[in-house]
Amino acid sequence: MADVTGICNSALAKIGAARITALEEGSKNANLCAELYERCRDDLLRAHSWNFAAARAKLAREAETPVFGFAHAYALPADWIRCVDAYGDGGGTCRIVYRVEGDCLLSDAEDVYLRYVRRVADANLMPADFREALSCLLARELAVPIAQSNTLEEKLEARFRSRLRRARTTDGLEDQLEPLPLGAWAEVR
Repeated sequence: MADVTGICNSALAKIGAARITALEEGSKNANLCAELYERCRDDLLRAHSWNFAAARAKLAREAETPVFGFAHAYALPADWIRCVDAYGDGGGTCRIVYRVEGDCLLSDAEDVYLRYVRRVADANLMPADFREALSCLLARELAVPIAQSNTLEEKLEARFRSRLRRARTTDGLEDQLEPLPLGAWAEVR
């Protein structure tokens, strides 16, 4: 069973540092992990449209309208990390023009159906390769404050990039490709 402490201990092991029993234990390593974990997790979630973090929602329109540029403002979900697509219909066929500003999505559409990347706090919901990429990212961030090594930080950057590529590739294999539309030549036949 995966947990945040396990991910942090994996990162600490990569830099040769002492393990922790909990983020709240008060040690230097635990305090640094507590400070950096959520930032690293959210940063990694924003880096890709992860299937395990995909969510859909119909957004609620705000009472206050934008001063200019768009007709409506919509509240983003509380667990929102990044937009993937926005539609004006529930069938997902009518893409809309939008802009994210602060905690709102601005659009001229009367309704907004959003596909987005959500914040996943439960490590059990994260695939193993994502957790490994996250521990490499966290290890890179911990290398200088704990191990005091820029060289180690550079090595961990390369390792993180490799693990991120692998996690993104595996995640991409779970997507079903949308069929390409027929070209004019094929339609004539």
